[in-house]
Amino acid sequence: MRRLNPFLLVLFLLAYVGISAMPAWNKVSQSKSGRDYATYHYAVAEALDGGDPYNTRALSKRARAEKTRKSVHPYFYPPPFLAVMTWANLVDLATGYRSFFWFNQLALFGCLAIFRRWFGAPWSLLGVMALSFTPITDNAKMGQANVLVMLAAVAGLWRGSGTLIGAAAMAKMSPALYLFAWASRRNWRPILAAVFFAIASSLVVLPLVNFDSQWRFYTDILPGFSSGHYHGLRVPIGLPANHSIPDLFHQYWPGSDPQTLSAPAQWGSKIVTFALLAVLTWVARIRRDALGDAGVFGACTVLLLITPVYTYEHHLVMALFPAAVVGTALLDGRLGRWGWVVALPAYFFTAWPLYW
Repeated sequence: MRRLNPFLLVLFLLAYVGISAMPAWNKVSQSKSGRDYATYHYAVAEALDGGDPYNTRALSKRARAEKTRKSVHPYFYPPPFLAVMTWANLVDLATGYRSFFWFNQLALFGCLAIFRRWFGAPWSLLGVMALSFTPITDNAKMGQANVLVMLAAVAGLWRGSGTLIGAAAMAKMSPALYLFAWASRRNWRPILAAVFFAIASSLVVLPLVNFDSQWRFYTDILPGFSSGHYHGLRVPIGLPANHSIPDLFHQYWPGSDPQTLSAPAQWGSKIVTFALLAVLTWVARIRRDALGDAGVFGACTVLLLITPVYTYEHHLVMALFPAAVVGTALLDGRLGRWGWVVALPAYFFTAWPLYW
């Protein structure tokens, strides 16, 4: 269905509210801990008071002082992201967490609109995906920023804007992988724009995150991601909800502790990552139509999801982008019957609820 049918639009919106948004909102409105959002909230508060947002003990101390939770997950995001979150210091934890829920909803509809404008995703497909893709609900309940990152990324890819990709990468580093696709085409202008944005935004936030804290992130915290040392994150790599390739290697070659990849697991992960990246870079050399280009970037999205050490359910919300591309290609008849055989089971096992 290429044209927007107002009746179906209202029907899908009502169904989305009932099936996805309201159940998630009920969880959010009843929570006092702020879940993962609490990390952003207290990191901003610590930074605005002149402290180090990467000091996990200081963040947990703030949470205990407010009697909201005993501890807070480490803040391990790029320094510029804190500037986007400064509004959180104007409200308490519960209000900020609820506000972030609605920001996520708006970002989701923004992503769907871009899928429609960019590569012509049918409204019916987008509606079905919004109703059935359960990582959307999980991301909203956790108070994560993944949909906001996806919005900046797909907008940047659609418009060829390196600045927007730079913004996505300065929220979570992984979207920088999209630059390899541009590099394979010698499309240097958006790459330079992304690099410039990363440098400029880091300088702009120096009053918020000082040089020592930024240096610590880029030289200590960020390099630790490859080994599983996510700045002291205590969640075990082998958690059943972890869907990453490094976790598969970790199951065969466990590390010295539940949060550390062994040397064989690290090397295996790196080999797979670089091999897949090399294939994608080679494929991306050829310029395609809008749907074909979206397919290349969608494949890059899958790669940036499954190759980090941790790939939780809320991260998988970004798989909505490649799913929309594949769904559009199937409905356009560009993948043939074999495409349905492969795509439907893949979508089912990506979209099903975590508790299944």
